Amino acid sequence: MNAMSFLFDSVMITASPSPASIPAPVTTRDGSNELAALVDRLLRERYSARYYLPDKIERHIIEEIVDAANCAPSGNNMQPWRVYCIAGDVKNAMSAEMVQAHKHKEPYAARYEYYPPASTFPSEYAARRFAFGKFFYGHLGIARDNLAARDAVLISNYEFYGAPVALIFTINSELRQGSWMDLGHFMQSITIGARARGLESVTQLSVPKYDEIIRKHLPIAEDELVACAMAIGYPDLEKITEHYHRPPKRSLADVLEIHGM
Repeated sequence: MNAMSFLFDSVMITASPSPASIPAPVTTRDGSNELAALVDRLLRERYSARYYLPDKIERHIIEEIVDAANCAPSGNNMQPWRVYCIAGDVKNAMSAEMVQAHKHKEPYAARYEYYPPASTFPSEYAARRFAFGKFFYGHLGIARDNLAARDAVLISNYEFYGAPVALIFTINSELRQGSWMDLGHFMQSITIGARARGLESVTQLSVPKYDEIIRKHLPIAEDELVACAMAIGYPDLEKITEHYHRPPKRSLADVLEIHGM
């Protein structure tokens, strides 16, 4: 299929070890080897890539990444994730329709709320969200009142930032917070598996707004929610070097508490 549109789920991906096979240790107890250093680097140097080369990604690479990520942990092994991989004509048609809907301010909405209402948004996180917006647009040289430039940045979301491949993640609408955490395990595993192959990605939380448009192009069941999207491809390092600035992360002391150790 030239457009490379295909579905992965826990039924179709079945490369997990057999119950009789117990994986051998791959590292020393203190993690002091090259493998631990590599995994730490993949995690620490991860970034949201918004500039991509047009280079094609072979189908088998996407299959390998998703096959490995499908071993992510999930409550009672429910594996509550599905992911649709789109490229070529399928991706382009979906993207074009989302861009037009955005430009015409058509009233689309996601089927779930990612953020709480402003009236109940915890101040710590609202402040961090605001600080990121200031950081992100500031480093792009876009003033807060430059609405046209900000809108152009938003439109690039719906163009999947020019990446050759996009992933659309769904989850059953009846599942609750625990299964959404499981979906996060799966998505992070894809991110790290992609990085290990020279690919980069960016998680896209704005795309589920166009749930109805996405369903026109993909056979998503009515009881599935479009949860998130992810652009993926070989990064355009020249543009990333020019435009990307890593946002500050919280310190270990701010994140971690240890008791009884």
